[in-house]
Amino acid sequence: IQIGNPFHLILAIVSAAFCYTGLMMALAGLGNTAQDVSGAASGIFMPMAMIGGAMIPRMFMPSWMQSMSVISPVRWNIEALEGAIWRDYSLTEMTLPMLILCMVGAIGFFIGTWALRRKVG
Repeated sequence: IQIGNPFHLILAIVSAAFCYTGLMMALAGLGNTAQDVSGAASGIFMPMAMIGGAMIPRMFMPSWMQSMSVISPVRWNIEALEGAIWRDYSLTEMTLPMLILCMVGAIGFFIGTWALRRKVG
């Protein structure tokens, strides 16, 4: 694979990692046991992958499903990776998907930290 912009790819990978770590932090904070968190992760991440374009490319989805995909971080993850690897996005074009991924991650970290502090305290 010939990467369009390695710097943009690094930014996309870091923002995606932050997003999914934040989501897992939220799930860990809200769950009581490892089994709770595991079940919730499967129940949440599978539909996110489906509507986000990880299982079926968005261009083959019905229009209503394409519209719904904006709520899935997977969509923005794919958008950022494609922009860096083969769509040759400028930094300005990369900003929206990376910002959304980072916002989802920050919200997840906040929820997870809040929930864990409530359990401990």
